[in-house]
Amino acid sequence: MAAYGSLVWVGQALGPLTGPITDDLIRVTEQMIPLNDIAADLADMRAASIAENVVAVQYVLANGIDPATVTPPAGAAAYAQRLARRGVPLTVLLRAYGLGQYRILDAAIGLILAIPGPEQPARIAELLRFAGTYLDRLNSSMGRIYETERDRWLSSRQAARQQWIARLLDGGDVDIQAAEEVLEYRLDQHHRAAEVWATVTGTDAGRALEQARQLLAAAMRTGGTELVAASGDRAMCLWFPTDRPLAVDELTEYLDAAGLPVRVAVGPADHGLPGFRRSARSAARAKALAVAAGESAPTVVAYDAVAPFALLADDPDELAALVHRVLGPLAGDGAKVALLRDTLEVFLAEGGSYARTARVLDVHRNTVQYRIQQVTGRYGIAADTDTFELRFALGVCRWHAVTRAI
Repeated sequence: MAAYGSLVWVGQALGPLTGPITDDLIRVTEQMIPLNDIAADLADMRAASIAENVVAVQYVLANGIDPATVTPPAGAAAYAQRLARRGVPLTVLLRAYGLGQYRILDAAIGLILAIPGPEQPARIAELLRFAGTYLDRLNSSMGRIYETERDRWLSSRQAARQQWIARLLDGGDVDIQAAEEVLEYRLDQHHRAAEVWATVTGTDAGRALEQARQLLAAAMRTGGTELVAASGDRAMCLWFPTDRPLAVDELTEYLDAAGLPVRVAVGPADHGLPGFRRSARSAARAKALAVAAGESAPTVVAYDAVAPFALLADDPDELAALVHRVLGPLAGDGAKVALLRDTLEVFLAEGGSYARTARVLDVHRNTVQYRIQQVTGRYGIAADTDTFELRFALGVCRWHAVTRAI
């Protein structure tokens, strides 16, 4: 006997009822899942999908077809794909199928109960097994159709976004209105770009980047949604619609407190498409400098704070020559000379005050005096000569990767 063959007569009896069942199911579905939840222009597709599914269930029952072998009707599959492209949750679709199953079961059980006899319980039990198998098969198939289309659509949408961002950054003429529509981001406003990259791999990198994005959005206090673009397997570039001053210390605290394995480079806020481009270039330069500096780089690098070094980092040989000329052996590698350079840099920033330098470095005043004596006596650098060249050379050494040629 064919699968669920004893229910063939139920399927045949349902034939004349498919029209009223469909109309009633459309009405109930509209009440329980309002059109504004899925967009009004999908109403016709939903109605057609309901009609096709009702007819399909009746046909499978009436012909003794194994429900474990059925495939979704073409119109129902197309409807699921449209929902996926609209970003409507899969639960909306599956809920509708649950409503449909309930309505068809109600009608089928009514037909069985209309014919008295000892077979009623067995027939109802067989009908419930049929319904469970059918719905499981349908939900599984529709879920795969939905998810496949969603993944394809998201991939193509992301690719289109990446292409538009690349066009915007190229510097040529671009259709601003078309770009804004695809990116869902206005270009006639202030932007602050940020480069974010993870220091771990795998799924941990993805989670860290997403958490960092959320923290950055909160710290930037923007007036709108940021624009996000992937810039590698473990990196992304973001544009925040804001012209607020950047609180680097606060942002660093947020990221360090969260324990996120990420680094951030931030460009200056600027306006319009030119500002969109400039801020992105600046963030990229700051990132390059931070990556070159390695583990010594801070969690957050603001371009404005490192602009001279970032701009000149393209010519490391010239930088190395300048630093070597100004600092001599004090520009070499090693923890000891690095400590002396840091002390000298703070000493100059504090106007040559041993006491204030000691407070900043959290060391004894005599320690500062000893280190400065080492700088002047051993390395022959006049600590009482506060020149731009000296400060610049010390700043370059903080980003020591550009002076490896020394």
